[in-house]
Amino acid sequence: MGRLFSLTWWLMVTVATAWFIRAVATDSSEARRCSECHSNATCTENGVVTTCSCQEGFTGDGLVCADLDECTIPGSHNCSANSSCVNTLGSYACVCADGFRLSPGQGCVDVDECAEPELSRCHALATCVNVEGSYLCMCPEGYGGDGWHCECSPGSCGPGLDCVPEGDQLVCADPCAPVQREGIVNRTACAHWSGHCCLWDTPVQVKACAGGYYVYNLTAAPECHLAYCTDPSSVEGTCEECSGDEDCISDNGRWRCQCRQDFNITDISYLERRLECGANDIKVSLGKCQLKSLGFDKVFMYLRDSRCSGFREKGERDWMSVVTPAQDGPCGTVLTRNETHATYSNTLYVANEIIIRDVNIKINFACSYPLDMLVSLKTSLQPMVSALNISVGGTGEFTVRMALFQSSAYTRPYQGPSVALSTEAFLYVGTMLDGGDVSRFALLMTNCYATPSGNATDPLKYFIIQDRCPHTADPTIQVMENGESPQGRFAVQMFRFAGNYDLVYLHCEVYLCDTANEKCKPSCSRARFGSGGFIDSSRVLNLGPITRKGVQATVSRAASRSLELLKVWLPPLVSVALTLTFH
Repeated sequence: MGRLFSLTWWLMVTVATAWFIRAVATDSSEARRCSECHSNATCTENGVVTTCSCQEGFTGDGLVCADLDECTIPGSHNCSANSSCVNTLGSYACVCADGFRLSPGQGCVDVDECAEPELSRCHALATCVNVEGSYLCMCPEGYGGDGWHCECSPGSCGPGLDCVPEGDQLVCADPCAPVQREGIVNRTACAHWSGHCCLWDTPVQVKACAGGYYVYNLTAAPECHLAYCTDPSSVEGTCEECSGDEDCISDNGRWRCQCRQDFNITDISYLERRLECGANDIKVSLGKCQLKSLGFDKVFMYLRDSRCSGFREKGERDWMSVVTPAQDGPCGTVLTRNETHATYSNTLYVANEIIIRDVNIKINFACSYPLDMLVSLKTSLQPMVSALNISVGGTGEFTVRMALFQSSAYTRPYQGPSVALSTEAFLYVGTMLDGGDVSRFALLMTNCYATPSGNATDPLKYFIIQDRCPHTADPTIQVMENGESPQGRFAVQMFRFAGNYDLVYLHCEVYLCDTANEKCKPSCSRARFGSGGFIDSSRVLNLGPITRKGVQATVSRAASRSLELLKVWLPPLVSVALTLTFH
């Protein structure tokens, strides 16, 4: 018994003595020799005292130096707006946000992706519009798509044009004109007289060239008083392509487009305004001819952030437009939100000169969006969300997102790095498809499961949805929507479903189903069991951790009790250590 008591006492004294020596050492920066200084410290010797001092970018007493995280200390870094501070060993780095580039003396400045074609992914037919930190791709009039891919549809093209295939895409083109792949083709030109549609005809040869140009080989007209003619607005050297509110006129031998008289206005209250509330951006447009009739010869339009300026759009009408992302912040756009809607508002300013001396027109505009899963995510500060990009051949690239929600309304996503749930609580899971025209696709959740680790390939899987169908034998699972639309929804009592684990991760394998060619809605007539077949990890969304409520609190209370015991026993141990040291 005596030996056991002595051994125990010796261990206690050793621990206390080691702690005491370590505590004494950290209170001093003096050393007996330079070799005692930390590797990130500078040693100073004056013949009497050797001093260790931590180098710049480190903190400590010189004997022990730790990296100083300048990014977390206000005033310790000089990273500019539109950049983020990244801590490095002994220093830090300023990293420009996406869409910005470091410029000497200016900090992070906006990259004009539209001026550098290699940075823009816009379709060849689309118009690239630069916005702060990003860019937008706008399909031309008569075309639909997300700007990365533009295609016409039957009936969408202007007069004299049809939606016809060219290569692997659909374009607006004159159906009577050849395409490049046809080479030189033979056509017939007709002459009419006194109501006869084709009194004379002559053969001509036509070849289509790149850029919408044609080469004609014309034979002589059958009569000397006949000549070949065409629409003057389509001939180079006459008018450019005029819009529906313009006429092509000859002015002193020069052709130009002129606004039609019936579009003239004298009162600003009659100014036509067009507001388009898109899924990703908001566009406001004013009629250019109407602005001209009000005295705006050179129109300059901009939003609250004047870097978001207007551009001209010519189609059936001639418009001056400006675009802002449907986001809080860019272009000065402000987000307000209530229980049912998210509203983005901004102000459009119109001046008569680029050098703005006074504002002539100010128009407030706003777009309100009902709160659904996607809008709720875009208007939340730090939603817990997972995303992946899926490319569909000939259609474009889409983004699929998965998020966790607090109720069956799917308007309040969980925020932060983790989610804590009680054993009885339901977790509401939503998946959604975003980007471009998603109307032809249904989002199908093929396999959704929970694992006790963050590894999606963990062999221990608790399937919520397996082979497209829910685990119907389990009352803790409710699948509300799957394979029916561009979104999917299910709910699960996570900690009644996933065994006795206090921490789990959620994974969902998704598939884009073409509703025109595939049967997308699963037919689930019976419960399905098993460990699951092959899961394509490139199509899996991952979220977590999800913890059981009360587990963290228990750990905290245990740590607190340990700290109290340390406070009680540490002074006597130190006292004993001192006594033994002096004896």
